[in-house]
Amino acid sequence: MTEKAAGPSIAARAADEIARKPRNAFSDARRASSRYSVFVNLMRFVLPAVALSLIGLVIAWPQTHAIKNRFHLSFAKISPNGANTLSMVKPRFTGLDSGQRPYAVTAESAVQVAVGSPLIDLDKPIADVTLKDGTWVALRSVEGTYDQNSHELDLRGRVSLFHDQGYEFETARAFLNLHDGGAHGEEPLEAHGPFGQLTSAGFQISDHGKIVFFTGHCELILNPQAQKGLP
Repeated sequence: MTEKAAGPSIAARAADEIARKPRNAFSDARRASSRYSVFVNLMRFVLPAVALSLIGLVIAWPQTHAIKNRFHLSFAKISPNGANTLSMVKPRFTGLDSGQRPYAVTAESAVQVAVGSPLIDLDKPIADVTLKDGTWVALRSVEGTYDQNSHELDLRGRVSLFHDQGYEFETARAFLNLHDGGAHGEEPLEAHGPFGQLTSAGFQISDHGKIVFFTGHCELILNPQAQKGLP
């Protein structure tokens, strides 16, 4: 009797399957390890970049908001001839007079007369001045020129002076020295207030508003209520 050749036995097939599985598992492990290495190397560059970006944002954010909340500076339109001179919108000049009392000058716009010049041309200037007795005066005009060296303000065009006691002067031109508190004008002046009405050919103010002279031909109309206080 002869035996027929049989295929691989069940034990042989099982042994072959077991032998292949470790090789497959090892291959899968190598591929996973390779992907992990690529991920780690990528993170070595990505994470520091993200960290630097966040640090820069933290530093820049407060500075940006501080500048925005502190002030806003813009420039006026300037001609080619004045391209090198200072031009500003909404300027504000502040200081103390000889008696350490504050004053301020503001305007719609300001343009330096020439490069290096202390003279500043102002559009619609307003000057706020504290007088010797503690009261205040506000002056405004259509235009003016401020001398940063002498602290003198030349006001031109519908000059108005308002005193906090209810007095108002109007003239065409006036000169005000912000340092010594003096002022004068040689154009006709109209004044009115609690005392009545007054016109003159000019005026002069000295001693930080304590003394006022009305020059030239003057006319005064007293308020009857004010006359009751006269001796």
